[in-house]
Amino acid sequence: MPEAAHAGATDAEPGAASFDDALERATRELVHVSMHAVNRLDTVSSRHLQALQALEDLGGAHVSRLAQALDVQPSTASRLSDRLSEAGLVTREMSPSNRRATLVELTPQGHQVLAAVARVRAEAYRAVSERMDPDDRQALLRGAAAFAAAAHDEDGNLHTGHPEP
Repeated sequence: MPEAAHAGATDAEPGAASFDDALERATRELVHVSMHAVNRLDTVSSRHLQALQALEDLGGAHVSRLAQALDVQPSTASRLSDRLSEAGLVTREMSPSNRRATLVELTPQGHQVLAAVARVRAEAYRAVSERMDPDDRQALLRGAAAFAAAAHDEDGNLHTGHPEP
């Protein structure tokens, strides 16, 4: 196993600061690997990708709900959805339940972009994880699954320990 793959791979000390530091370092590397892979596609900006992923998670949404999911103002989400619509990645239609609201949904092309992103991320994660010891890979998967489960409450809302504004 390469030496670089073992650097910092020891368990975090029991103290909260060391746990926080270790998790921060790991998430920075994960985000760096992810963004490097996505940037190779050169198809959408990170903000557009964030909106597409939110719409995928929501199964489509009113602009106001998209704004909430992205933590932006509704006018920002509206402009963002306009640009995504112009690119053919989403549709914008009058909501059948509220004629003043706009419903935004992914197009087949939007789904294709998300599939391509998932594919290049998986390739990048695989390339990094192949440098890890098999036991460390399994521990990573268990920890990542537990973290993902703990990140949302029973209603599916993101739980960060801070109240929503």
